[in-house]
Amino acid sequence: MIGTLSERTRRLRKLLASIGAVLVLSQSLGANYAWACEENAMIVFDASGSMARRQNGQSKIQIARKAVANVLPNVTKYRPTGLITYGGMDGPACYDVVVRVEPQAGSGKRIIAALENIPPLGPTALTSGVRTAADILRRRGAPGIIVLITDGLENCGGGACAFARRLRDVSAEIRVHVIGFLLGGAQVDTLKCLTEATNGTYVTANSLESLRDALRTLLSCHRVSRLR
Repeated sequence: MIGTLSERTRRLRKLLASIGAVLVLSQSLGANYAWACEENAMIVFDASGSMARRQNGQSKIQIARKAVANVLPNVTKYRPTGLITYGGMDGPACYDVVVRVEPQAGSGKRIIAALENIPPLGPTALTSGVRTAADILRRRGAPGIIVLITDGLENCGGGACAFARRLRDVSAEIRVHVIGFLLGGAQVDTLKCLTEATNGTYVTANSLESLRDALRTLLSCHRVSRLR
């Protein structure tokens, strides 16, 4: 009887130790998720002339605005998010890269409003846009993510691949994700260098639904936080 009680005691102690380990792990994961939700994010939004082209009766920029409006109010409750646009000016305006909103929690409405009246004009200065976003994140002094939404390739002379390699060398904690909106073929391969060099993700979106899903996946805390 004594031996039986002793064996039961040992089993009970093992069970309690296992439960304690699970609770510690859960608390640790919860802390990591909370930290990841504090990572700053910058959206780099393509407002170049090609975004005026129509898809299923709407311009591409209208579809992109709707996707942003669907996703950001919820996402920005938890993740400080900012906005940079390029394009929006008539003529050869490769310098037209504008910081519309600095990263902050609850910025969804401000970002949506900032995008509302930007006309789709001008060239695609995506490298300059991503560089500006990276500079902002570096000044914040913490890991962060950049989400680039674009329907075309760089045509302002910027070297996106070379810049991505430099960014990896000086700021490995910044990841660049790219959503290729209605892109394909060689264009996809060209833009993937941004994500491959920075440990980011490339996603193809061909509709409002897929663009919305891509934004939600890349910006939501459970996806972007990489528990290491």
